[in-house]
Amino acid sequence: MVRLRLLIAVLLLLVLSAASWKRNALYADAVMLWSDAARKSPNKSRPYNNLGLMLKDGNRIPEAMHEFERAVERGPDNPYALNNLATVYCSVGRREECAALLQKAVSIKPDYLEARYNLAMYYYEKGLLNESLREYSAIVQIDPSSNEAAFARPMINSIHDQKTRRQ
Repeated sequence: MVRLRLLIAVLLLLVLSAASWKRNALYADAVMLWSDAARKSPNKSRPYNNLGLMLKDGNRIPEAMHEFERAVERGPDNPYALNNLATVYCSVGRREECAALLQKAVSIKPDYLEARYNLAMYYYEKGLLNESLREYSAIVQIDPSSNEAAFARPMINSIHDQKTRRQ
């Protein structure tokens, strides 16, 4: 009886060890991990968004864009997916779509500084100084100690200088 229990325990240990080893192979690569998560949770936005981030970090922009689009399809109110899709769209020249996505992200989560900063930069590049100033000022007001606020302050000064020169 003792030998049977020992045999069962050893077999169970071997089966669990093999399963653990197989699973650990997924954790070795973030793209594989998030691909697996997306496959296992096909209706959730987050795994697709995180997969997109990993692909973007690997400079696999077309694939990242596809995953961000899938994330937004599954979570149209996910401000992080909207922001990430917007940044990829901007990088490939789809500027007008970029603005609409950023505006939606900010409307859903007004304190999402990264989206506000990206929107402020978009407005600035388009020459929409009042809109840019509004976003940069909001960033400083929401979190004066943030990295985004540190970058926003000189832009606010620059916009004020540009507006003064125009007058």
